[in-house]
Amino acid sequence: ARVTNCSAYHFVEQQHSQPHINKNPSWEPRNGSPTIQVHIRPDTENELQNMWDEHEDQTRQAEEAVGDSDSGEDEASLFGEKQYDLSGTTSYEYDVVECEDFVEDKDSWVRNMPEEIRIANPDFVPT
Repeated sequence: ARVTNCSAYHFVEQQHSQPHINKNPSWEPRNGSPTIQVHIRPDTENELQNMWDEHEDQTRQAEEAVGDSDSGEDEASLFGEKQYDLSGTTSYEYDVVECEDFVEDKDSWVRNMPEEIRIANPDFVPT
C-alpha cells in the first residue's frame, strides 16, 4: 500500500488544510494502524497578552473620550468598543508516526508532492 492512496494520510492532509496527494484515496489501512499522533497546543498565553494589550488601548481611548466630553460627569462609565472572548485558541497538529502497512518507496514524497506545495517550496528537500 502506498501513502498516495491511503485514506488515513488523506485525513491528516485534511486536518492540516493541505492539498491532497490523492483527492479520492481508495485504500483503507488495517484496523489499529496507522498510529496518528495528535498534539494539542493551547495558545492562551499569547492570546491573553494580545487581549490585555487591546484592553489597555480601549481603556485609554475611553478615558480620552470622557476627558474630551463636556458633560461634567465625574464618574462616567468607561466602555470600549470591543468585547473579548477569554477562552483563547487551541491548535491541533496531526502526524502519522507509524503504520504496519508502510512500505518504503524512496523519493515517493518528491515524486508525488502536490503542485501547490512544489510551487510554494521550490527548494524543498525532504529529510
